[in-house]
Amino acid sequence: MTILITGASGRTSRYVLKAILIVAEASPPDLRLMVHSQHGIDKLKAEFPDLPESSFVIADYMEASTLPPVMKNVDIVFHNGPAFSSLEAAMGIALIDAARDAGVKHFVFCSVLFPLLTKLLNHKIKLEVEEYLVESGLNYTILQPSSYMQNINVKEVVKTGILPCAYNPTTLQGFLDLQDLGGIAALVLLDPTPHNRARYELVGENCSLEEVAGSITRAKGGQIVKIQVVPRDEVIQSAAVPVNPTSYYAREAMERMLYYYDRRGIPGNNNTVRWLLGREPNTWETLLQRDLRLPVTMTVTEEKEIVLNADGTNSRGGHGNGYSSTPALSCVICEAFAMKSSFSL
Repeated sequence: MTILITGASGRTSRYVLKAILIVAEASPPDLRLMVHSQHGIDKLKAEFPDLPESSFVIADYMEASTLPPVMKNVDIVFHNGPAFSSLEAAMGIALIDAARDAGVKHFVFCSVLFPLLTKLLNHKIKLEVEEYLVESGLNYTILQPSSYMQNINVKEVVKTGILPCAYNPTTLQGFLDLQDLGGIAALVLLDPTPHNRARYELVGENCSLEEVAGSITRAKGGQIVKIQVVPRDEVIQSAAVPVNPTSYYAREAMERMLYYYDRRGIPGNNNTVRWLLGREPNTWETLLQRDLRLPVTMTVTEEKEIVLNADGTNSRGGHGNGYSSTPALSCVICEAFAMKSSFSL
């Protein structure tokens, strides 16, 4: 089986790639990692040095001649389009056409929670891709994640004691841990048949930024984290968001999104994540324990306890790392393994 991952050097696709490598460690699928430039390949090699050279391919969604070679002998596609691009629908449609022409067996599209919110340009454009995929005749699964927890730089907030906020900090918002998304994507990609024609709304936890600040405050041992309101224009111009400040479309899309977050937020239901992973979705509390290296207790079916210490070691003296499958698992691996093993957090 060959799996194609598009935008492979991007943050979301790297979480998916990592989960696949962990879950399918004993019998990994052939991987084809599509990037736009040599820089993307270099980035992937730095994080995944064991991947063979044959895994990497450079292509351009908008250059039709580059897509058929990418799709050759591919069985399953995971597609995550570029954020806030006015060409995202055209890119997705071109890829779906290439997949259909190549006889791809299953197409997984990473969309967004509630693409029907057409006031939001970054939602509306994904709805166009969803519609085209549903009508393409391909077997498909559509993942609809909420806002990612990783959009907040937790370590920087802990360091500074300030949580920047570009919208009303009391608005209820849906959040999803990217490790949960990676685990769900791996689950679907490695066994797509049970998920054919499914559209999964993916939310881990609903809370406000005030509540996020409270969670970080507790994780810091009571040292108060303050919310700092940042003007939307300043956010859009900053390097912290994936927006081309010279693109009118990108600026308008981000402006609308932040305004919508300010007035309404986009909360959702976390039952689907719970069902797919077979456990509770990761919350801000569990993410902070993991990412701030706080002590975490993991229960194993053999009724033994392993405590992951701040330095990554555990009570057996082992050390977690990105490719281990022993009981000395790091939190990263436990999350990726959760849907197929008896580990739980």
